[in-house]
Amino acid sequence: MHADHSLIQTIVHFLVATSFIVIGIINFFRRADVYEEMRGFGVAWPEVALPIGLMSQWLGGLLIMFDFYAGIGALILIVFIVIASFIFLRWWKIKDNPFRRIHLVIGIFTNFTMIAALLLIFELNGLGR
Repeated sequence: MHADHSLIQTIVHFLVATSFIVIGIINFFRRADVYEEMRGFGVAWPEVALPIGLMSQWLGGLLIMFDFYAGIGALILIVFIVIASFIFLRWWKIKDNPFRRIHLVIGIFTNFTMIAALLLIFELNGLGR
């Protein structure tokens, strides 16, 4: 586990993985609110979509954390980020609240940064162990 990585690479794995695992745990405990948000955004079957999202966060995060098929974990999380961004960060629909709109745009750029880190993890690990 991480034996062939530098200290910086190991820290990046830990920080990225921890972000997804912890946010998944938070959303699990507030899932009633998340279901309502998803319904409000018009997501079909939020009772199915949310568990798939949570499992994606946890599985991808754990694969990266334990450096076991970390590249596959990174790909899982990239797909998760893209889908979650289209569901929750619809900045283009906000016309009357510039403060909320800019915060959604900031969220998109934060996700770009996380995708960049995940792409580097994928490049470092590939599809193998």
